[in-house]
Amino acid sequence: MISREIAGKLIDRISKYTEYNVNIMDEDGVIIASRDPERVGQYHEIAHRIIHGTEDMIVLTGPQALPNVKPGINMVITIGGKREGVVGVTGDPAEIRPVALITKMAIETMLKYERQQDEQRLRENRKERFVYMLTQDRNSDPEELRRMADALGYPEEMPRIPVLIYSNEVDPDFVMRFMRSSQAHSHKDFSIVLDSHHVVIFKTVYDRKKKLSFSECRELIEGYLEPLVRWLDQNGKKAKFYVGTWQNSYGQYFYSFRHCKWLEDHYRPENGIVFFYDHVGSYLQDLVPVGELQHIFHGFAGSLPEKKASMYMEAAGALIKNNFNFNKASEELYVHKNTLVYRYNALKEYLGIDPVESAKDRAFLGALYQFYVKTHKDGTF
Repeated sequence: MISREIAGKLIDRISKYTEYNVNIMDEDGVIIASRDPERVGQYHEIAHRIIHGTEDMIVLTGPQALPNVKPGINMVITIGGKREGVVGVTGDPAEIRPVALITKMAIETMLKYERQQDEQRLRENRKERFVYMLTQDRNSDPEELRRMADALGYPEEMPRIPVLIYSNEVDPDFVMRFMRSSQAHSHKDFSIVLDSHHVVIFKTVYDRKKKLSFSECRELIEGYLEPLVRWLDQNGKKAKFYVGTWQNSYGQYFYSFRHCKWLEDHYRPENGIVFFYDHVGSYLQDLVPVGELQHIFHGFAGSLPEKKASMYMEAAGALIKNNFNFNKASEELYVHKNTLVYRYNALKEYLGIDPVESAKDRAFLGALYQFYVKTHKDGTF
């Protein structure tokens, strides 16, 4: 069915290229658009005969023989094998035949394009709702999610990892187009622009020949993001990439996206990729209620001068975030490595621990650091 709105747009476009009168009739044989506004709404008997018959073209010559029908050529409009309307060009058939045929072809082409655009917009709207339910609604019905995924062509059994991309220097629509144009982007991946700074991509990590290991999944994500990382570097732009957790159940995607957001809240690299699985320990410690930490570390709160506590915890935080790499941690703090070593040794001596050598001491220091972070909301220790 051709809508009056679309028919009107088609007539407006065609009128730029021909002086002949062109009419478009619907499945009831009613003129729904015309270069002659007075003819809109009139019944066209020949159009009705074409749309409900087998003739694809009817040529009329000589004086007007039927009401509201003038000499000219009337042709069926076919979309996807279905007779959806009729286009008529008024005039001497011998003169207008080439124009009429081109007009028919142009209208069918434009209608097909409009249909494709409508379908694409509908799909994007469905996908946006699907991703919204996955990432924003904790109580989304898993069965409804599966029905939507099936309609969109996103099999649940294919595991995916969300990648949250943040940039205040690059347009998110450009980021999404860039990633979708990548050879590594699969039609089973799905992505949307979340806001003026964020894009989320649920990247499929799947190989039909074998089950991918976690290290292979990580390499796949790094390879997928590498072209954009390289483009950013070449153009002097910055972005941050937060990679969530591996999931193969739509009921778990909400939490996987939350892991991306947690990374964004806690890690702000200048440029680069942050993987959630590198920070599981910190995440779990962050889940511990402040009250519980207070019960554990209350005695520490008043046993150390605030200035020293601030210095020690600042050093501990930088070391924890950089996996106890003293070079990287000192760069983050903008202090000389020897200064950081001195502060670490003082902390180690005061607490009687050695986190570099002992896993249990590292866990203890991580929990103590979380206590100070949560009880000093202004960012000072």
